[in-house]
Amino acid sequence: MLRRDGILFRRGVIPALVLSVLLAAAAAGAGFSVLKSAGEGAARAAIVVVDEENSLFSRVAISTVEAQPYIQSVLTVDTERSEEKALARLEAGDCAAVIILPEGYVNDISVGREGKGRIILSEAAAASADIVASVALFGERLLAAGQYGVFVGQELIWSRGLDAEFEKNYLLKSNSGLIDAALSLYDEAFTVEVTPYDGTSLPLAGYYAAAWLVLFFLLCGLFFTGLYLTDNKPAMLTRLYALGVRPSGFFRGKWLWPLAFRAVLSAGILFGLSRFLQLTLSVYSLLMFLLGLGFISHFVSVVCVLTADRSAGFGIVTALAAAGLFLAGGLVPRSMLSRTLVGIGRFTPSGLAASFFAPLFGGKADWLCVGLALLLAAALHFWTLRVLAMRPVREGGDEE
Repeated sequence: MLRRDGILFRRGVIPALVLSVLLAAAAAGAGFSVLKSAGEGAARAAIVVVDEENSLFSRVAISTVEAQPYIQSVLTVDTERSEEKALARLEAGDCAAVIILPEGYVNDISVGREGKGRIILSEAAAASADIVASVALFGERLLAAGQYGVFVGQELIWSRGLDAEFEKNYLLKSNSGLIDAALSLYDEAFTVEVTPYDGTSLPLAGYYAAAWLVLFFLLCGLFFTGLYLTDNKPAMLTRLYALGVRPSGFFRGKWLWPLAFRAVLSAGILFGLSRFLQLTLSVYSLLMFLLGLGFISHFVSVVCVLTADRSAGFGIVTALAAAGLFLAGGLVPRSMLSRTLVGIGRFTPSGLAASFFAPLFGGKADWLCVGLALLLAAALHFWTLRVLAMRPVREGGDEE
């Protein structure tokens, strides 16, 4: 029976391969669009700086700060010559904030005089006013601390009556050291840690890759309708059972051949994903991934075989796959879904399958979902064999 299923499989493998490539391209495009939308919260904020001093030193200072990698990662900085133009851009929604640096602020910094700039936030960013004020105050105090250290040294030089050349070298070295410390502060004082995505164990890109891979593997098995339906009629089942074929033998090829097809496809897909994502390739992660493919193949085959008399497998699997993708946050970001919906999505067939894929994308396997998936597969397998055993008797076995 496995050989006969292999013949039916080979008849449909070329069309299935072509359709799977098209499906993979569509899923990749759609998944990338949703991923980009989900990551927009981390997009750089646009700010406009009004430099009222507009001196060589002020322009150098602004350019130096703007060029820092950690500034470029979170802010897009533009400059305007007048406050009116900057505020007009703020009102038009072209930027999230306007920073106004007063005339003479560079000289104030150099001699220790208090000189305050202004930060004007857009209405959308007004809720973050307290955070912005705290960050600005932190920067002000940090700058003041460095200044006071230089001034104390300068006072010491004056009290000891040291010459002007010594003082000049001291100021040059001290201020250069402060600038170097300020520019290297982010790298030396902060440790960057990327947290998992919205309560999952996966990074953002890995989570979406797993969710859309599950959708793809669920749907690509639907291209083998001939394998599922050709022999799945009471009359044909009666003949096959008379020749010694048992329900377990009849069903075996119906999910093993699609599993082989998915496994071959997955090699190319994972190679392509490795060019864009950091995959965790190990014996454990690959075995879990293959086990997940087995669960998907078994589930799709069960649905298609059990509904063969009504040819409803395509619609049922498609509906379940789409619902699972939505509830997992693959269409709408998880943060926009209620915790109840996300919890339901975890235990859909898509959610159960994704739990096997997590280790490959740097996450942890959800062992509760893995266990439920194995129990579900065992229960569906037993039920399918009973239905196949009873189908010729129940439907008469005399259809041609």
